[in-house]
Amino acid sequence: MSQRADLAAFATALAERLPGTWTSQHRPHATYPDQFSIAEDLRDMGHAQWAVSEFVLNHDAVLNGPDGMRLYVIDRPLNQHEFIVAALAPPGLESRLFHGVQEPNGITVGTDPVRAAATVARRLLPRYEEALAHVRHRAAQEQAAATRRAARVSFAWQADGTLTATTEHPGAIEHLERSGFGPDPREPDTFALPSTLAVTERDERLRTVALQLGGLGADVSIGHAPTPRVEAPAPVPTVVSLAELAHQAAAASDLHEVAAVLDRTLHPTTGALPALEGVLRQAAARAADTGPPVLRGEFTSSFNAITTRLQHLTRDLAELRVGLGEIAVLTRTHGAHIWTDLLGHQHHTTRTGPTATTTSVPAKAHAYAHGHPARARVTPRRSPAAPAATATRPR
Repeated sequence: MSQRADLAAFATALAERLPGTWTSQHRPHATYPDQFSIAEDLRDMGHAQWAVSEFVLNHDAVLNGPDGMRLYVIDRPLNQHEFIVAALAPPGLESRLFHGVQEPNGITVGTDPVRAAATVARRLLPRYEEALAHVRHRAAQEQAAATRRAARVSFAWQADGTLTATTEHPGAIEHLERSGFGPDPREPDTFALPSTLAVTERDERLRTVALQLGGLGADVSIGHAPTPRVEAPAPVPTVVSLAELAHQAAAASDLHEVAAVLDRTLHPTTGALPALEGVLRQAAARAADTGPPVLRGEFTSSFNAITTRLQHLTRDLAELRVGLGEIAVLTRTHGAHIWTDLLGHQHHTTRTGPTATTTSVPAKAHAYAHGHPARARVTPRRSPAAPAATATRPR
C-alpha cells in the first residue's frame, strides 16, 4: 500500500516556486475542531470547502505571499497523491466585503511541486487577484465615504490667545499632531498649539494643516470660542432664629401672620426647628465618636431623647398650622359673621343655662378672624370645700 505524500515538504517546495516571495507554515491539528480555525477565511465553494466540512484533516499548511495573499494547502481526501490548494482572505478585510464577489475556488494538484506551482500560477492566482481587487476597491470606497462623513475639524481662537482644534477623526488627529497640536486638557477631543509660538509661526502651521485637512476631505471651520458665562453663586439660605420668630409671633395681628410664622419655623431648609434638629444630630454623632467611652451611651441616650422631644414639638406645631388654616378657610367661606353668630349663641346659652361656664376658644377665634388678638382669662374652678374634720379626744 502506497504512503500518503508529505504535506509539509510539498507546501515548502510549492512556496519556493510561486511567483513573488512566499513562505510556508505547517499546522498540525491536535484535535478535530482545530481544522475549523482557518475555515472562516476560506474563499472556496468547491473542493476545499467540501474537504473541510466532510473529513477529518490531521494538518494543513498556510502559504503567505505578496500583498497579503494567502493560500491554503491540505491533503485531498480519498487520494494519497493529490493536494488541494485554495485561497484565503487576507488579514484585515471583513468577510462582508466578499459578498457578491465571485469566489476564486481552489484547485487539485499533484505531488510534483514544480508542476503544481505552474498550475496554481496559471489557474488560481489570477482569479484570486481579481477577487481581491474588487474587495479592496469596495473597502476603499467605504473608507472614503466614512472619511467624508466623519472628518470635521473646528478651529477656535481661545480667550487667552491659544489656537485649539476639535475633532474625533483619526486621520485629522494625525495631521494635527504632525503640525504640533497637542491634547488640550480643558476639553475632550480637543488639541492646542503651544502658547509659546510666535504669531507668524502659529499662522503658518494653521495654514499648512488646513490645506492637509482639505486634501483629506475634512470639513474645516475656524472661529472664536464663546466667552464662558460666569454664573452667580446660588444664595446660601439663612436660618431664621428663634428669637426673631418669637418677635414676629408677638407682632402678629391675624391668622395669616400666625400661620406665616409657623411656616417659617417649620421650613425644611431655613426653619429654626429643622436646623436645631440637625445641630442636635451632629452633636450626638460627635459625642458618640469623641466622648469618654464610659459616657458615650449616656450621651447618645440624652441627645436621642432631646431630638425625639423636638420632633414631637415639630409635629404639634404642624398640626396647629393645619388648624389655623382650617379656621382661615371657614372664615373666607362663610364670612366673619359666623364667629359673631357663634358668640351670640354662646352668650345666650350662658345666660339661660342652669350653670354659667365661661368658654374662651370662640372668643379667640372671633378676635383672630377680625384681626385683633385677644387674651382669654381663664379662672380655675374652686373645688367644693371639704367638711371640717371633727377631732375627738380620748377620754
